[in-house]
Amino acid sequence: MSDTEQERILAKVRETLADVPGIAGLALGGSRARGTADPASDVDIGLYYHRANRPGIEQLAAALARIDDNGSTDGYAGYGEWGPWINGGGWLHVNGVKTDILLREVDQVSAVVRACAAGQPEIHYQPGHPHGFCTAIYAGELRHNIAFHDPDEVLAALRALTDPYPEPLAAALIVRFGWEAGFALDTAGTAARRGDVAYVSGCAYRAVACLTQVLYASARRYLLNEKGSIAEAATFATTPAEFRSGVETALAALSARPDDLVTALTTLREIRAEIMASADR
Repeated sequence: MSDTEQERILAKVRETLADVPGIAGLALGGSRARGTADPASDVDIGLYYHRANRPGIEQLAAALARIDDNGSTDGYAGYGEWGPWINGGGWLHVNGVKTDILLREVDQVSAVVRACAAGQPEIHYQPGHPHGFCTAIYAGELRHNIAFHDPDEVLAALRALTDPYPEPLAAALIVRFGWEAGFALDTAGTAARRGDVAYVSGCAYRAVACLTQVLYASARRYLLNEKGSIAEAATFATTPAEFRSGVETALAALSARPDDLVTALTTLREIRAEIMASADR
C-alpha cells in the first residue's frame, strides 16, 4: 500500500470520527507507524477517548460502520470487554484494506505514562498478552504512534514524556524483570527433577518473557508486542550474541525427561547471567 493510499484511509477515518463527542485524538499505530510494515500489514488506529464523556457504544459502532466499505464492522468489542487494558475496538475494511480501530481511555493512558516516566511500571494479567500486560506498552504506543487528529494536543503532550526513553523506567524494568526471571528459574528446579514438564515449561517461558523485557529496557526500546520480540531483541547492540539461539535451544529441549528439563534450565540461567551482567554496566 502506498503512502497516498494510507493517507486516504486516515482521512476517511478522521472525517468520520473527528466530530464525535468525547474523542480526544486519533493516531496511526502498529507496524505502519514504526515503518516495519509489509504490503499485507493491517492499518492499526488508536482511538483515544475521554472518560467523562466517552461516546456511547451504539454511537461509536454506528460511526465505525460508516467508515467500513460494506457499512458494517467485521467485529466490535465495547469498553472493557477484553479486560481493563485492551479496551475494545472495531475491525473494518477501508478502501479494501483491513483496518483495526483500538480504543484507549486517554485519562488512564495519561496516569500510566506519567507513572512509567517516574519509574513505576506495572504488570497485569490480560488475555492476548502471554507476557502479561506491562503498562509501558501505553508509553511505547505514544512514542511510536503518529497522531493525525489531536485538536487539543493531548497526544503530543503525553508523547513528550516518552521520548527520550525515561531512565527511571529502564532501571525499574531491568531490576523487576531481571529478578523475576531468576525467581522463575529457581522455583522450577525441583519440578524439573521430578519431570514436571508443564510447570517447568511455564517457568521457562516466563523467564524468557522477563529477560526479553530486560533486553528492551537495556536498549531503551519499548516492547509493544510479544510476537517477534525474541528475534527483534536479538538485533539490539546490547543483546548477547547467543541470546536467541540459546533461548530456542532451551525451549526446544523441554520434555518429560528430568535430564532435559534440568539442562534447559541451566541454559536459561546462563543466558540470564550474561544478560544481567551486561544490563548492570
